[in-house]
Amino acid sequence: MNQLITRVDRSGRLESVHAGYGVITDAAGQIIRSYGDPQYPTYVRSSAKPIQAMAVLRSGAYHDFGFTPEELAVICSSHSGEEIHTDRVAQVFNKAGLGPDLLACGIHPPIDKKSAQQLVSDGVEPWEIHNNCSGKHAGMLSTCAQLGYEPQNYLDPDHPVQNYIYEVVKEYTSEAAIHRGVDGCSAPVFYLPLAKIALAFARISLRKTQECQQVFDAMTTYPYLVGGNGRLDTVLMQSYPDRIMSKGGAEAVSAAGFRMPDGQVYGLAVKVLDGNYRAIGQMVLKMLEDVGFLQEPLPDPLNRWWTPELKNHARHIVGTTCTEIIEE
Repeated sequence: MNQLITRVDRSGRLESVHAGYGVITDAAGQIIRSYGDPQYPTYVRSSAKPIQAMAVLRSGAYHDFGFTPEELAVICSSHSGEEIHTDRVAQVFNKAGLGPDLLACGIHPPIDKKSAQQLVSDGVEPWEIHNNCSGKHAGMLSTCAQLGYEPQNYLDPDHPVQNYIYEVVKEYTSEAAIHRGVDGCSAPVFYLPLAKIALAFARISLRKTQECQQVFDAMTTYPYLVGGNGRLDTVLMQSYPDRIMSKGGAEAVSAAGFRMPDGQVYGLAVKVLDGNYRAIGQMVLKMLEDVGFLQEPLPDPLNRWWTPELKNHARHIVGTTCTEIIEE
């Protein structure tokens, strides 16, 4: 059985090791590659956002409120809190006739350091719209408005909008029942085998239905809105336009749907077992290389994940990080 192993070497000696499980499947669920246990269960975290966003489309909210592909992209996002992101989230609320005061995702500073520093310079405290999940929550609330659900307690797992989303997630993952926990943004989070996460991304990326095509096209056409400056999902989608839909999540989980050079469409899911996010980018790229997706030479913007350098506080290079596929 193969496994993903990321080695962190400092000054020529091994310092840390991160193990990962991953799987690549086709849209029928057939396993193409596996690394460790393909049925390993984990919380999908923010990798579920493209599936959760289907509710905005299926409910009719996207059409009836006149949302744009850019706004759909930010609904699928874990955005960096830059002005380009918060403006799009505000537009979703405006078009749905709602106020962002309904957001219950909690507050954290923008992920983008310049945007966070600008708030400090302006003497402005961050608020819910800067939360990286505010786009997803705007989508949930607009779905409430479309279907006539009260927005109060919209994050309760028993709220009708969460039940509506739950049915969509079960459909795309072919799971009859899914344990739901509480995500960092207080929304329900789904506990699924890696193979089922990969299956959902393969199905979306096959683009056989209008809603799949809309989500895939929105994310791949506007990758900056899905993440932001220097974010893996954004750079990966920018590097392979219209060929890969990538969405990472907290605790070092990531998923992607992609089209191979021969036209085959696959889904990928990977989890760094210790939850350390520094290993996830290289593991994703290693899996894409192993299945034959990556093209040589690798686009330069991806090199920061492909050959990451370990630097100290003086910015001196003191080590390297390397991911290998190890046969146990």
